[in-house]
Amino acid sequence: MSKTLYKRLEDICAREYVVNKLSEDKFRTFVDFLYDDMRTWDRPTDVSDVDVINRIEEHLSYMVSRRLADTHIGTNHD
Repeated sequence: MSKTLYKRLEDICAREYVVNKLSEDKFRTFVDFLYDDMRTWDRPTDVSDVDVINRIEEHLSYMVSRRLADTHIGTNHD
């Protein structure tokens, strides 16, 4: 595990309003998920903050879309 990359992702996620509002466990799960995704990229430590933020937005959009598509479950609040 690259602690430098993980810490960078954690710091960027902490600045993102929606991600920062998650419970501590769910925040950590999101950062872990993002790390697992990005660590396989070519030179992931060289990716710009803007690209990381765009990736966070892509993951959030996907998660919300999946949740809304599964209407029989309803909402689940932290």
